[in-house]
Amino acid sequence: MDIRQSLFLEFPCRVKQIEQLCQLIGVNGECLPSSVFIYGQTATGKSSIVKRLLQLSRASFHFANCIECYTTRLLLEPMLEDLIDEKCSSKKNISRCDNIMILVNQLKIAASKGHFNNRSCFIVLDGCERLSNLGWHYLPAFSKLQELTNIKNLCVIFISHILPEKFIPECSYIKIHFPQYSKDELLEILMLNKPDKYPEDFYKNYLNTFLSIFLRVTRDLNEVRHLAALNFPKYIAPIESKKLKMDDVSGLWRNIAPHLKNSLNDVYLGIGSNHLKEEMEKSHDLLSAKAQQALDLPYFSKYFLVAAFLASHNSPKYDRRLFMKHHGKNKKRIVQDDKRENMIDSLLGPRNFTLDRLFAIFYSLLDQRTNLTASLMSQVSSLVELRFLLRLGDGLDSPKYKTLVGLECVEPVARTLGLNIRKYMIS
Repeated sequence: MDIRQSLFLEFPCRVKQIEQLCQLIGVNGECLPSSVFIYGQTATGKSSIVKRLLQLSRASFHFANCIECYTTRLLLEPMLEDLIDEKCSSKKNISRCDNIMILVNQLKIAASKGHFNNRSCFIVLDGCERLSNLGWHYLPAFSKLQELTNIKNLCVIFISHILPEKFIPECSYIKIHFPQYSKDELLEILMLNKPDKYPEDFYKNYLNTFLSIFLRVTRDLNEVRHLAALNFPKYIAPIESKKLKMDDVSGLWRNIAPHLKNSLNDVYLGIGSNHLKEEMEKSHDLLSAKAQQALDLPYFSKYFLVAAFLASHNSPKYDRRLFMKHHGKNKKRIVQDDKRENMIDSLLGPRNFTLDRLFAIFYSLLDQRTNLTASLMSQVSSLVELRFLLRLGDGLDSPKYKTLVGLECVEPVARTLGLNIRKYMIS
């Protein structure tokens, strides 16, 4: 089967873009344009079509995701390994390629040995707007790589969701736009996932109902495909239970409409609301949104959060016993008094604590010693802004705080720091 026909079947509704790419790539070994810029919104088929086309054409290519290449070596060294054989390169130089000139010299050496004769070579830079993080010169250098190396069958393909005029300097390149899918195109693509058990007209009616609600929210193909598959079992539930017939369109609409409207809150989350509730009832290990946010805190902020929780839920009279290594002998306590105090604590909730006490517990939990700087103080303020802590009163000299999160939020954070928070709790 022809490469174009194969791509048309695999990627429907992208005939124009596939034709343009096939015309530019041409026959293996022909002269190529120096650079091609492909742009469009996410989930429009840019990266998938380019990668599949190069695989079918059997050309030599390297596909780089610029988000993963946060250093020049991670970007350039795999590029040389894919494009150049070890026999055609200097092993001493190829083992460490940390700037664009080494790449140019290695490609020149390989070209002088005939490595690129009768074969097309492509460098694909997906998310090319990230190249500016490595240096301002990388984008113009890659756009002129054919001129720098004098390899006429070498082409650099830039892929981005940003317009090239927004960040790329004035360079000569060919633009190919991948527009968002229309409603009819999304319907055609989603019909490829039709279950065999149900007729085509029935599934098409469901997709029309589905797209009438979700098309205003998102046109992301991946998200639309996921949500359509997630809600289809709810659409056919009355049919499976024999409450409704397949041709009862109005009844099926009344049944599915509330579920679809609830799913609008789950766009880009990758999971449905009802499914999430069921999983949370089954397992207590799932973290809340607040707990997930806490896991993304900076290193010292996590220690501050744990220290604040312990300061709010432990009486100050136990600080010496819990946080000092040499606190003397433990005195025997009366069990009844302990139970009564724990009951009072659970009723009163978290206690207020001073900033001095917070820092004392913080330094006790932290293995390494660090100086009290403005950066540390700002992290306490950040926890207040994120609603992990509550600042009480307007006093500037001795402010007091209170924690706003529970054990289910703080315990996973403490676990990432190697701390067993229950070891430091009295109740």
